Amino acid sequence: MARMVLGCILAAVAFGTPAKADVVSDWAELQSMADDAESDQAMRFDPSRISAYGRMTLAMFEAANAADPTYQSYLQLEAAPAGTSVDAAVATAAHAVLTKLYPGQKSALDDALTLSLAAVKDGKAKDDGIALGKRAAEAAMARGGWDEKAALSYYRPTGVAGRWAPSIVPFPPQLSAGKPWFLASLDQFRIAEPPALTSPQWAASFNEVKTMGARESKARTPDQSLKARFWAFYELDPVLRQIASQPGRTTVQNARMYALWSMASDDMDLVMAEGKLHHMFWRPINAIRTADLDGNDQTELDAGWEPLLNTPNQPEYPCGHCMFANLTATILAAEGPPPAGGYAFTSERMPAVRITLPDMATYAREVSYSRILAGVHFRMTNEVSDDLGRRIAEHAMARFAPPLKPTD
Repeated sequence: MARMVLGCILAAVAFGTPAKADVVSDWAELQSMADDAESDQAMRFDPSRISAYGRMTLAMFEAANAADPTYQSYLQLEAAPAGTSVDAAVATAAHAVLTKLYPGQKSALDDALTLSLAAVKDGKAKDDGIALGKRAAEAAMARGGWDEKAALSYYRPTGVAGRWAPSIVPFPPQLSAGKPWFLASLDQFRIAEPPALTSPQWAASFNEVKTMGARESKARTPDQSLKARFWAFYELDPVLRQIASQPGRTTVQNARMYALWSMASDDMDLVMAEGKLHHMFWRPINAIRTADLDGNDQTELDAGWEPLLNTPNQPEYPCGHCMFANLTATILAAEGPPPAGGYAFTSERMPAVRITLPDMATYAREVSYSRILAGVHFRMTNEVSDDLGRRIAEHAMARFAPPLKPTD
């Protein structure tokens, strides 16, 4: 099934469907499909795929940039001969990374590469592009991932000996040994401790989510309930393709956008996991059902309270959705003005619903608030996490592939 889907996607591209943005967007979507297909087959986490998307998009950027020198190389890759095919280089780079990381999808990915290269005229430019793509992939695969020699931090359930505690591991231990792209250490952006449970700030956040995030909330509107469900599992690929399809953009510009966004997102994931396991802060369902333990007379226990959406099996602080949306908004807003008509978001769980927003700032605000409406996060957490996502984005943007100077 995966082979058929991947082949159909590239077949459509080869015949010039209107959805085509460029080779970068096409292979970025193929990575997502390969990951889904391989994960479904394995039914377990594979640590070799930590930062898989980051490594693939970095390989595409380095290949495109070496063929069309526009930015400083992150991997110090040498420029390719003049006239080298950008499309052949990008497709080959993506294919080389993906077949290494997803060997079970090799046949489908081989077909996809054949279709991509069929659109490039045979000759020296194509041959140079293929050679460049392989070189870029090898350089990218040497970075990222996780340090197999590092000591792993394993999750240990808390509680009293002999008493039941949740046993599902919230994060794979290999994330504790993840190799960041732009960070000096995984705790570089560790946020301060949450407000004291006796504070007015805690009481305000507690009571807001208790009211707005309850499964049968009378205060939450139907539109807010829809958005809580929508933003829980939304898709970003169509928005990235929208941006990549804007008039005047080049393949190397698009490759840089995808690489910067995915590499910064990799770092964000590591910061989020480190922060959650460091703070081990309780979720609303825990706090509300045991409010008699927090020492705050402004909070009240509700032993039967349930959130609108199921609570993720992870500590609450910081908020991953909030971090990701604000990181994404910061990076993508810098790519230029919004597309005509705004950014069109879709959700894998709600295919009939589309939400169009005028700008990235609105998107970030909606995602952040949706986690309160879903009943799974506190406002005090979201505000800190919004800022954290923006700071990680700005940190990455200041360190990745600045434009070449006229004399470079």
